[in-house]
Amino acid sequence: MTIQQIRYCLGVADCGSFNKASEKLFISQPSLTSSVHDLEAELGFAIFRRTSRGTSLTEKGGEFLSDAKALFQNYESLVKKYTSAVKKSFSVSALYYEFARIAFIEVVNKFTRSQYDFSFREMRALSVIDDVATGKSDIGILYLSDKNREEIARALAQNNLTFTHLTECSAFVYIHKNHPLSRNEWISLEDLLPYHFVTFDTDDVKSFFSDDIIKNYNLDQPITVADRATELNLLKNLNGFTFLSGVLSDETRNEETEDFVTIPLKNPNDALSHSFSLGYITKKDVKMDKTALHYISVIKKILNLK
Repeated sequence: MTIQQIRYCLGVADCGSFNKASEKLFISQPSLTSSVHDLEAELGFAIFRRTSRGTSLTEKGGEFLSDAKALFQNYESLVKKYTSAVKKSFSVSALYYEFARIAFIEVVNKFTRSQYDFSFREMRALSVIDDVATGKSDIGILYLSDKNREEIARALAQNNLTFTHLTECSAFVYIHKNHPLSRNEWISLEDLLPYHFVTFDTDDVKSFFSDDIIKNYNLDQPITVADRATELNLLKNLNGFTFLSGVLSDETRNEETEDFVTIPLKNPNDALSHSFSLGYITKKDVKMDKTALHYISVIKKILNLK
């Protein structure tokens, strides 16, 4: 068993397929598949269940990756601490934003792997803050809403971090093109009551909607998933829905998402706001290097920002 094999397995679990993981990990799919097969043979059990709809963890595989993830994170911290003087590194932690991942790939392509160690993590807002505060990541991508603004501001101040505003966004409902509501000009929370709510993590929902709205519209009873492929599958086959920021561009469209649509979310009443500020966080008084500056410039380009 090698650290690289663990890294590959974590990548497959995050992406929900070997094909998507190979792109994210910058390795050919045959090599990735062979490496995972070798590890499964060594362990004596299957880590992944492979079907025509994608890849998911077996029960034993889930237990293994839970332990392996902790090991891999400790390894990353150790490597970063003792090799930073020899080899540069660049890491990003972000909410589940496709544009953030696309911009990261462009940075990797520009600054070759022989010069840098790269890392990209997708997680909840408070975990993004923790990563930047502890030095695991150079930049964090998140948003401030009316609901989470005070909590995030406190966390940033406590960790000596600063938030830089990029753009204002609005909430959209994300559904499959064959969903009964797909032709609506806008969608209200009442419209969504008959359908399944699918999300990566309820904490992000709690930071956006009020407690009353979450309870009244059954947003406290979601189907929680661990990867984007599973989410899209449930949206398609269960007539499910989720929420997006609407920060989409042509570059974030691909074969995986072309069958899905975004429709504006209507406020339940005029006193509530569904807008929020998208931006990035960094350590105060720490100057961003050329890699970080290039990453932000790519994000601005993708989002058509000046």
